[in-house]
Amino acid sequence: MERVRKHLQHIEQAHESHAIQTMTEAQKFVVNEPSKIPLKFGGMEAAKAIYEQGVKQVYCLTGGHVSPILVGCNQLGIRVLDVRDEVTTVFAADATSRVTGIPGVAIVTAGPGLSNTITAVKNAQMAEVGLVVFGGATAQLLKGRGALQDIDQHALMGPHCKATFTVTRVKDMIPIIRKAFDIARSNVPGPVFVEFPLDTLWPESEIRENQEKAGEVPFTLKMPGLMEWAADRYQTWFFDRVFKDGFKKPALLEKKWYYKSDFKPSEVYKVLGAFRQCKKPLFIIGSQTVLRVSLIPRLVEAIEHLDAPVYLSGMARGLLGRTHPLQMRHKRTAALGNSDFVLLCGTPADFRLNYGRQMKKAFFVQVDLGKETVWKNSDLRRRDVGVVGDPCNFILKMAELMERRENLFVPWKKYLQRNQEKRELDIEKTAREGARSKDEKYVHPVIACKAIENAIDDDSFLIADGGDFVGTASYIIKPRKPLRWLDPGVFGTLGVGAGFAIAAQQTHPDSEVWILYGDGAFGWSLCEFDTYCRLKLPVIAVIGNDACWSQMYRDQVRVLHDSVASVLEFTHYEKVAEGFGAHGILVEREDQLESALAEAKRVAKSGTPVCVNIMLTKSSFREGSISL
Repeated sequence: MERVRKHLQHIEQAHESHAIQTMTEAQKFVVNEPSKIPLKFGGMEAAKAIYEQGVKQVYCLTGGHVSPILVGCNQLGIRVLDVRDEVTTVFAADATSRVTGIPGVAIVTAGPGLSNTITAVKNAQMAEVGLVVFGGATAQLLKGRGALQDIDQHALMGPHCKATFTVTRVKDMIPIIRKAFDIARSNVPGPVFVEFPLDTLWPESEIRENQEKAGEVPFTLKMPGLMEWAADRYQTWFFDRVFKDGFKKPALLEKKWYYKSDFKPSEVYKVLGAFRQCKKPLFIIGSQTVLRVSLIPRLVEAIEHLDAPVYLSGMARGLLGRTHPLQMRHKRTAALGNSDFVLLCGTPADFRLNYGRQMKKAFFVQVDLGKETVWKNSDLRRRDVGVVGDPCNFILKMAELMERRENLFVPWKKYLQRNQEKRELDIEKTAREGARSKDEKYVHPVIACKAIENAIDDDSFLIADGGDFVGTASYIIKPRKPLRWLDPGVFGTLGVGAGFAIAAQQTHPDSEVWILYGDGAFGWSLCEFDTYCRLKLPVIAVIGNDACWSQMYRDQVRVLHDSVASVLEFTHYEKVAEGFGAHGILVEREDQLESALAEAKRVAKSGTPVCVNIMLTKSSFREGSISL
């Protein structure tokens, strides 16, 4: 037995030594000898097409099907950020698109690598975010023959994408990728999928050599005597076709105008006529309105010129800063019910607006890039004017044609402002009642959010990933700048936090990035603390930890008297984060909040990710918040 034990130990040590040697050689190859990487291979062509779109980073989880694209991007200076879950790649691409205006890129391997992205792809589709997903695929000659990870990827992605493509020849790669980017950002933005069979990405010599080594015919002929000859000729012809003219210089990229405005002058004048006559106008501005990042300063000026009270939603949060007098945050339902003119820009009349039923008295205008969205729920509330076009441009045109008037809508603004102040007092009262309770030993969620509001910088990003805690935060924590609030959107997806934060920190390395997690939602992002640490992304994750799925727990217990499947534990998530190399902070009392958040900011500035685990009391603040 001893001889056997020593023999096994010798084998294990030999394997260990080989693994270390292999890793060292690989690092040397990439870092010190990039010239040895062949310049002419399909993955490099894909990288060139990505580079010319202005993309500065791509998000991936590696796999043999797509490695050449990653190498190509690395060689061209595009940063390759590798994460721990494929869904994170698409969430990160989504956020990149939102904050830069350039479609983000996610790169994943075939089969399960792609199927793991579906939730994030669907979220992007419903949030109307343009991005491009690159997926590997099995070699073309092996398609449908039981190859590793070979599935019908177009059937999987088609329902959730604006378009799907397969690259079958290297020379088609750059034109197809250009088309994918064009479609992703045109009209109503959305995801596009591009599939790359591995024989279009790897070097031609490698593909031909491996096909010869395989020694098997990829198809069956009915004439056995001619099989070997026919197979050889067919393969030669096939690979000649894949690689022919693949590395010729492509035509120059043509810049295009993506957000069309097809609305008629008569529509603008009709809306202006109603606006001039109204006494109680209200603008509801959503994500589509801030798609054109470069026009945001002009958009703000136009809103100020029109001088109507505004509610902001989605990516438009922060558009007017923290304390702008035109911006309202509370009592939107009451405001809509009392207004006489509603301009709904770049957001649908869905469940968040009670399907449009609140605008009973108002002259109702809806502007959106999508025709279907303009008339969504029109059976519940008619539109006086429905405009298919760019919402940003529509507001700019209104301001251009509208004369400047002073002291507009003063009684209406005072009414809305009183509602804001009353709601703020109610929130404060709720927090203090919880704090005075002798039965509660932890921090009230409203007090936790107030502390975060006081701690964040003016340039901070706020990432929303959770249910009840994030819902509470949305009442209290105010983004200071445009494009600084990132939430999933209408799909209400949990798990967006890590991808959104990675993108925000990568695209704006000098800004603080705060992720507001519910303890339930944090489960999806836990492993990405490895990514934050490896890639040196000093995000600050704040967990509102009340040991349950509160949004379900409260009403489930109240109505059904059963807490099944809604209870968690007061887990020390900060210790788990420390295991990945992050800095963990535990907060159990209100008097610890200020110093804990100051410590988090200090550590993040040094380049280390931080996990702040705030133990929360149960709260009735958002009772009845389940959307049924």
